[in-house]
Amino acid sequence: MLVVDDDPIVLEVTRERLEGAGYIVHVREEALGTSQWSAEFQPDIVLLDVNMPALTGLDLAQLLKKRRATKDIAVILYSSIESNELQAKLRATGAVGAIQKSSDARRFLAEFERLAARARA
Repeated sequence: MLVVDDDPIVLEVTRERLEGAGYIVHVREEALGTSQWSAEFQPDIVLLDVNMPALTGLDLAQLLKKRRATKDIAVILYSSIESNELQAKLRATGAVGAIQKSSDARRFLAEFERLAARARA
């Protein structure tokens, strides 16, 4: 799986949580170049921060879904924006779901597992 977030602290915490749950995690600190990386390495899931400079997670999610080489990769949005706004943004991207950033590791992992199961179905 791949986690993309421009905040190195959030990126590291997220990586540690997912690796602790048994996932093999790759990370990127910027959205630019992620579409090409994903086409080459084919992660099963891409967890995307919504608010990133240069190329937002929303734009990247749409790009991944439009490209033939990456259209089947499950995308999950990840943001600290309010749930209603996040859900509204979700509909336009083709992502399988969205998770709000939280300091509660158990809640994050439960929601991630739920969305990952949906992506595999």
